[in-house]
Amino acid sequence: MTALFEPHFEHSPVLKLLRSDHAAFILSFLYESFKEHGNNQIAEEDLEVILADNLRYAQETTANAPTQDARAYLRQWCGDDCAYLRRFYSEESGCHVYQLTRHSEKALLWMEDLRQGEKRGYSTSESRFTRIMTELRRLDQGTNADPRARIDELLRQRDALDAEINRIRETGSVETISEGTVQDLLHDLEGMLTAFLADFREIEDNFKQQARDLHALYLEQQVSKGDLIEHALDADEILRSRDQGRSYFGFRQLVRSVESREELAQLIDRATSLAREQGIDTLVFDNLLARLFNEVSTVQDAYRGISGQLRRIVEEQSAREARYLRDLLRKICALAHQCRDTPPQEAIFSWEEALRFNNLMEMPFWERPAVSRFGGIEDSPPGDDDWQAELAKIGKPLDLPRFRRRVEDALQHRPQITLREMLELHPLKDGVVELVCYLIVATEREGSLIRAGAREQIDLCRLIQPRYAELDQIIFIRS
Repeated sequence: MTALFEPHFEHSPVLKLLRSDHAAFILSFLYESFKEHGNNQIAEEDLEVILADNLRYAQETTANAPTQDARAYLRQWCGDDCAYLRRFYSEESGCHVYQLTRHSEKALLWMEDLRQGEKRGYSTSESRFTRIMTELRRLDQGTNADPRARIDELLRQRDALDAEINRIRETGSVETISEGTVQDLLHDLEGMLTAFLADFREIEDNFKQQARDLHALYLEQQVSKGDLIEHALDADEILRSRDQGRSYFGFRQLVRSVESREELAQLIDRATSLAREQGIDTLVFDNLLARLFNEVSTVQDAYRGISGQLRRIVEEQSAREARYLRDLLRKICALAHQCRDTPPQEAIFSWEEALRFNNLMEMPFWERPAVSRFGGIEDSPPGDDDWQAELAKIGKPLDLPRFRRRVEDALQHRPQITLREMLELHPLKDGVVELVCYLIVATEREGSLIRAGAREQIDLCRLIQPRYAELDQIIFIRS
């Protein structure tokens, strides 16, 4: 009898969760708390309250309901024996928070796939096979270095495009896919997006495992610092050069591109409307762009912490090497002192240029720095309000709350908005002062993007003497 899967049943936290006594309760609680509302992490106090309510309801309606209190279960689920949740302190929230682990993500993904398959009632064979053929063609074309074959393929694509353009011009209509195919594509998209969002915990764990491996190499002294870093300048480059780093940072570059983000937002809106027309649940499409940015931000924070730890390890290694060098120089000085009475007959050092000595007496003598005294302040005579008029010339105070509300109101109706679009909604009245307010709001908001190099010219709306301001493009993104 083969034992292919036996180690997984003994050691896999995913299977331990699926085979646990209260698996249905645990999985339902984790899904409703995290997945149903798109929560990446939940504060400890909030999750305890939610779990306590679920336990109370289960004990009132189920015979074999869990009997312990909420805090005890949360501690148990964070332990190494379960590893369903991860508890850590969040600097942003100022409290301890809980997050799903990659094991609970996989268990929920498997249950969600099972639930969606039963709900759908059939397998999307045509859609999946079409996607398989597309990926096979892409793999073949991307690896074929034959120029003639590539030209033939491009000519074939051009002929197909020309034929479609001519057909549309002749008939005046566009051939669209059937409703069945639309449903298949939406179901497949739903599954892919669910799996994709669940992958971020594994990406985070992969970064941590790579950091542990590199740390172990330092501690075991198996390789030198130069051999370990190889062609990387610092610890960041080490993680970026690994397979997981290349894949993640390639994705991050795509999702942070303004063009890709705008196209993605439009495609998500279109898919959401089609799902509603077909009666398909739109939960996975709702706030997808914001959830992607949240996941990227979470992984980026973890990556930043990991790279910082690796950087400290490298610095500690450099410090050890510096101490070794100082000890070596001290021994050389001691040996030279012992041999001072019997110096070698031949020179053992050669200098490329003559030594230059800096004489201490060349430094100027210390002089007391001159201190300027402020003149006296005279009180203005009673009834003299000129100082208020002079103060008013400085300008209006920055009304930042008003500009924050403007940005929040605009982002209620769209996932992102540029500064130019904001100025179309609210034209400038106070010129540069308002631009400064928008710039401050952009630097305050997480996820806002300031594209260095993408210059925009802003009209300051001065009718008598037209003035323009030039600054980097600012994009406000819904958090």
